[in-house]
Amino acid sequence: MKFKVNKVSECPDLLNLADSLSEEISRKGNELVSHESNSNFVLNIIDIKSPKAFRRKTQEEMVVSITLIREPVEDLKASCYVALVKSISNMLFCISFSEGIENPKAYSITPEVGFLEFNYDPSSIYKYMYPVISSHFVLRNKLYDDILLKADETFPEVEELKVYGKELGSLGVLPAPFPLTNFLEKDLIDQLYRLYQIKGLSYGNLSIRNLNHNIGNTSYWMTARGVDKSALKGLGKDILLVKGYDKENGEMQISVPQVYDPRIRVSVDAIEHYMIYREFPGTGAIVHVHAWIDDVLCTAQSFPCGTRELAENVVELLKKTSSPERAEVGLKNHGLTITGPDIRDIFQRIRGRLKTKVPMLN
Repeated sequence: MKFKVNKVSECPDLLNLADSLSEEISRKGNELVSHESNSNFVLNIIDIKSPKAFRRKTQEEMVVSITLIREPVEDLKASCYVALVKSISNMLFCISFSEGIENPKAYSITPEVGFLEFNYDPSSIYKYMYPVISSHFVLRNKLYDDILLKADETFPEVEELKVYGKELGSLGVLPAPFPLTNFLEKDLIDQLYRLYQIKGLSYGNLSIRNLNHNIGNTSYWMTARGVDKSALKGLGKDILLVKGYDKENGEMQISVPQVYDPRIRVSVDAIEHYMIYREFPGTGAIVHVHAWIDDVLCTAQSFPCGTRELAENVVELLKKTSSPERAEVGLKNHGLTITGPDIRDIFQRIRGRLKTKVPMLN
C-alpha cells in the first residue's frame, strides 16, 4: 500500500514518534509517497488541542491521525473523540508521553467509539491500524424512483422500524446523535458529506426484509445514515428501501418515493445487512447496536463500519452459530449484530440482556 505523512503539528517529540512510525510502516512493505501522489492512507500528525483535517481527495483514502499528550486529561476518551471528529479521521491514536516514562501508553479511538489502551511501540500502532487502512468502504448509494413509492404511504415494515427504533432508545443502547455543527466548520461538514454522505453521527441501525414490490429476495427496509433512530419520521426522510447491491460499481441500490430528502443515504452498514439477507434466507430482520451480550462469538479484527471486510467477517461468524438466522454475534471493540426471523423476535431475545459497555479486546 502507498501512504503519505501530513505533518500539521510542530511538536518535536511528536514528529520524532511519527518518523519512527513511518519507518515501521515502510518496513512492513508499504511505500511512502508525496502529497501529490495517490495513496491508500495518510498519517495525519496533529495537536490534540487544535486538530486539523487532512483534505483527502477520495473516499478510498483512509486517514489515521496521530497526536500526543503530556499532561493528565480530565476525560481522555472525550478529548480523543473530539479530535477524531475535528480531524475527520478514520482512526486516531493518542500517545501519552513524558520524559522518564519507560513504557508510554497509547490509546486508539474510531468513529464506532471503540477506545483501546495499550503499551506504545510503532509495531503495535501498525497492528491496530492495519484493519482500517486495508479495508474497503461500500458507502455509495444510487437512488431510483422506479417503484414510485409515496412518501405518505404506510408500510408495516416502516411502522415497525419506527416502533423498535424508539425501543432502542429506551433500552439505553442508542447513543444520541453527535452534533457535528458544534465541532466542524461548514466547509468541513460539506467535505464529510461529499466523501461519505454523512449529515450527522448516530449509532445503531435496524432493517426488515422486504417481501413486496417484486424486486428480489434481498431487498430490505433500513434506517438511514446518521439519523436519530429513536425518533424515526418515515419513508424518504430517515427510512429507505434497499433493493440490491451493484458490486461492479460498489453502490447500494436504493428505491425512494417521488418526494424525499435528496441528501438521505442508507446506513453505512447496508452492505453487511445485504450480505446477511442474501446468505441466510430465513433472516427476516437485523439489528445492530453499540452494546454487548456476554459469551457471544466475536470477530477477530476491528474493521470499520461500512466496509466489505466487516460484512464478510460477520457472515462467516454467523455460519459458525447453531442458527445463523436467529443469532447474536459480536463485532470486536464495536458492538453486536443480531439476526431474527422478524424484528419482534429480536427484541424479545435481547430485552434485559444488553450491556451498554462494549468490552475492549486487544
